[in-house]
Amino acid sequence: MAEAIRPKAQNAGILIRILAACYDVLLLTGIGFLAFIPVAIAEESFGATPPDWIKLLLLMTVAYSYFAGFWFKDSATTGMRPWRLRIAMIGSGDTISLSTATVRFFGLMLTWLAVAITLLYLFGHNTGHPLFIIAAVLPALSLLCMILTPNHQALHDLISGTGVYRLTK
Repeated sequence: MAEAIRPKAQNAGILIRILAACYDVLLLTGIGFLAFIPVAIAEESFGATPPDWIKLLLLMTVAYSYFAGFWFKDSATTGMRPWRLRIAMIGSGDTISLSTATVRFFGLMLTWLAVAITLLYLFGHNTGHPLFIIAAVLPALSLLCMILTPNHQALHDLISGTGVYRLTK
């Protein structure tokens, strides 16, 4: 049996990863709006407003399905494809398992939550609040890891043992 030939790749840089993340956020926003159409119809037609925790659960389910599904199935989200980025296990280069994708997803969501909290306090001019300082540390630490680690791993990559690579021609 012939062994599969792995494509040549190099570690993805920080800027290209941020561009891919922005692309994914835009796509996920649109998907999120579509997912909430039934909620809006239920609210308008029947006056049934689901509790906020159900709305959050729906949003997290959509986000998890998008990220973990693409990472597990194709090693890349739609936002990663234009830049030929792929996720693989550090060391072996193997595709990631669903459990690894899940760990990576929750690590990413913690970082994105911290970014959102940081921006809320920043634009609210309340940068002296202790939560602002705590929330600002996590994304800064993740960026610092991307700069200092040899494979440019963010925190969610480090905790899941993954890396992001850019396919070369």
